[in-house]
Amino acid sequence: MPEILQEQDEPGSSTGKQVLLDFKPVGRPLHVDRIDEEFTLMKEALGKDLTAEVARRICEKSGSHLLKMVSPRADGEHACLFFEEPGSNHRPQILPSTNAPDIPFCKVIWRPLEILGHPTMSTVDHILNPTEIFDIVLTAFALVFGADVLDAMQEALLETPKRVEKLAAGEFPVIFIPRPGGGDLQVTPVSPAASFMDMKRVTDPYFQKASKEMPRPPRGRWHRQAVSSKPQNISGAIGGPRVRFLATMPPGMTQFDAEIHRFLHGGSFPRWREPDVDVWVLRYAEMLEADATYNNQDTRAALDRTADRLIRDAEAFRLETLRDAEVAASRHEPAIERVPDPPGIALILLRRRWKKDEDHRKARKALTSPHFEYRLRLHRNGKEA
Repeated sequence: MPEILQEQDEPGSSTGKQVLLDFKPVGRPLHVDRIDEEFTLMKEALGKDLTAEVARRICEKSGSHLLKMVSPRADGEHACLFFEEPGSNHRPQILPSTNAPDIPFCKVIWRPLEILGHPTMSTVDHILNPTEIFDIVLTAFALVFGADVLDAMQEALLETPKRVEKLAAGEFPVIFIPRPGGGDLQVTPVSPAASFMDMKRVTDPYFQKASKEMPRPPRGRWHRQAVSSKPQNISGAIGGPRVRFLATMPPGMTQFDAEIHRFLHGGSFPRWREPDVDVWVLRYAEMLEADATYNNQDTRAALDRTADRLIRDAEAFRLETLRDAEVAASRHEPAIERVPDPPGIALILLRRRWKKDEDHRKARKALTSPHFEYRLRLHRNGKEA
């Protein structure tokens, strides 16, 4: 969102060309009823006439996508695209793409006006996306530069833009996709100019020179590459070389590490994948059913030993997994202060991929039985046989 300026001290008295004409905010807060005075100073700093012909030319050479960023050999008459986002009630940001002699004119109509209490917007912005003060701004502009100049700008910016009909051969990616009714559709991906500007804002700090008086600047694997001997012909608002960077993906996690990561972020406890566990759970379930009709001292002892073995092994898995989770939590950035509570022994044993629903039913019945609950209490009290 554009920054809304608040009341502050009056700007300095310097009104040179470098101060008044720029593609970036120049630090001159304006009162809404004195915008015409600023336009007058900008006209004097320009030193040449901004005519309707020039205004139309530089507005027609503007768009949301600038093909010269892909190839410096893009034809001047087919160098700009303008895409409106579907469903949006705002027109996208556009940048000029003109020859170098026209850049000073662009710095007039694309200069961000820092009007107190209102978003910082250029004259072009006020035409494309009117606000509650757009009429005041455009009236002041017409008063200084002429109504015919404003009319030419509005016609060029608001009418259907020119179509790009050709590209520099061999330098634009071309993809063919099938049409539903037969034949192919040629698609040429082109990034929006806003992505270049956003990338520039992100990478500029990484190229700052180190200074003893300032914090150490960030560093990374960035590389600057000039794409044209005349970068200003891409857009005076951009300038400078294109930036490339190398992104190295972190190594893929193992299944267990991924489950630990998920558990630390509120997910389920890692699954115990020991292959024989389900066999022993089902064997315990069968022994428990048999014990209901026939039992003696030997069969009861075997039943107790089977339950105790399942409990001890599941408890060992739970403790080992918690230790791994604590290590992962301490290495996490930022560190995770508290590891979530683990599930109970019965749930650890039950959370498996059962081959049949019937097996899952038998296992759940056995692991929630009074006998298993009794052996769990003995285990917690250290009294198991």
